[in-house]
Amino acid sequence: MLERIEIHDVALIETAVLHPGDGLLVLTGETGAGKSILIDAIGALTGNKTNRDMIRFGQDRATIEAVFTNYTIALPTNLLDELGLSPDDDPDTEELLLSREILASGKTICRINGRVVPLGLLRDVASYLIDIHGQHDQQAIFKTETHLHLLDRYGAQPLADALTAWQEIYVDYQTCRRKLQTLGTDPAERARRVDILEYQIREIEAAGIYAGEDEKLLLRRRVLANTEKIKSALAEALETLSGENETVILNGLSRTSSRLDIVAAHLPDLAETADQVRESLYNLQSATGDIRAALDDLEIMPGELEKLDERIDQLTMLKRKYGGTLTSVLQFQQIAREELAELEDSEALFNNLTKQKDQLGRQLIDQGHHLSRCRQEAAAGLERHITRELHDLGMKDVRFAVCFAPVQDNPDLAGRYGLDQVEFLISANPGEPMKPLVRIASGGEASRIMLAIKSILAEADRIPVLIFDEIDAGVSGHTAEKVADKLMRLSRTRQIFCITHLAQIAAMADQHILIEKTVRSDQTRTRLHPLDHAGQRREIARLLAGSSGEKEAEILASKLLDQAATSKSNLI
Repeated sequence: MLERIEIHDVALIETAVLHPGDGLLVLTGETGAGKSILIDAIGALTGNKTNRDMIRFGQDRATIEAVFTNYTIALPTNLLDELGLSPDDDPDTEELLLSREILASGKTICRINGRVVPLGLLRDVASYLIDIHGQHDQQAIFKTETHLHLLDRYGAQPLADALTAWQEIYVDYQTCRRKLQTLGTDPAERARRVDILEYQIREIEAAGIYAGEDEKLLLRRRVLANTEKIKSALAEALETLSGENETVILNGLSRTSSRLDIVAAHLPDLAETADQVRESLYNLQSATGDIRAALDDLEIMPGELEKLDERIDQLTMLKRKYGGTLTSVLQFQQIAREELAELEDSEALFNNLTKQKDQLGRQLIDQGHHLSRCRQEAAAGLERHITRELHDLGMKDVRFAVCFAPVQDNPDLAGRYGLDQVEFLISANPGEPMKPLVRIASGGEASRIMLAIKSILAEADRIPVLIFDEIDAGVSGHTAEKVADKLMRLSRTRQIFCITHLAQIAAMADQHILIEKTVRSDQTRTRLHPLDHAGQRREIARLLAGSSGEKEAEILASKLLDQAATSKSNLI
């Protein structure tokens, strides 16, 4: 159950707090008062796309929050586990808080119970709690591709289990097909592929490469190219440190160290200084040895530079053919070996995969027929339920049918959702043939059909909150009374939000919110004002007459409220 909605700084709404109770919550107001803002705000909470234009002028962010109780009935176990919740939580005390913050940068922050979560997780959770039927949603029933999805939703768990079993086989079948396509169906083509792989593997093996070899060779080449400069510098350094001259560094430092040792014996304060000089002497002696060794190693073998260039060119060619680095070349070699191992036994592998594909294909067709039978059983129930709902909504002579295209027993033509192609058909008047639903012209008929479908799916989905944004489009007169009664009856088991312009629906409200636009200090605001009984009567009169204060309209509004009260009491 939705306990509370808070909206802050969304478009013209500065702050709005709703405490929807049980039953039917009706929202009315003048055109342009901001009813769509409320729906957009709730839609953002369900994962709909947002943008910075939703933020109220002068603010840097907008926030929407909703608190739910008794949510464990609606959420599946996998989502409860992901959220760290338990289906055994006390529904009367445990709350689920969904929130979304829209920043001026265009980014959004989604939270569930205060924990930041990805938008996808917020959308998944909200999809089990809130279903919004917007002004343009009824166009969905005019798209044939949505009909199969609607039928599957109606079929509930039994149909979902059959579809899951189908998809498991379907994935295995497609994997097998891809492996066969990789092998190819032409033995000559497989033989050519074997030749190519063997050549590539031999070429890499013959090179005898190792990771990092190219970098090591390039460093050696730089040394060879500057050998004379390096030799000269090393020889000069060696001469300075340990040459024949008496003034060289090591000789002078050795004499200094000896003198300081004598002094330190008489002046203990200089003992540390003597140690530092002695350590410096040892370090320089070690450095001298390293320099002498480096100088000895600079001997160049005849032709070494040319051989080095040849090897670098060879490695460059391999990298260009098999990857940008020697590591990539070695990885290519390993992958090629694995593919070659498969292809060397390709005939047996091809035969095994072909048998596996044929077996999976038969299983897929069998499961596809089972799935189709489940759908046909569900379709019979859906036809009865929608026809009954439409009769209740004033379409007494309507006929509704779910049409199945002939099943093609070809697994290669199958899709992720089975072998079936489904389309809804309808005949709205006596004597008219069944026609595709997409050819309905009447907006009122489309609204009623969508309401019927939503009502039925609500029972199948157990979604606790249904929001109807102007479901009454194209509806008037006696049909409006039927729609109002249907919404009231539906609200006995769900929380229903309904934005409407129809007085008949407004009269059925258990809670009535007036959405008003006000201007104060040159700033426009949209506010939500809960109406008491008198306020509800005045608002219904406005809906009837187009303005407030007309006595006849208020008399009729009172009659509508009395009739609504009687309908509710009779339902109890």
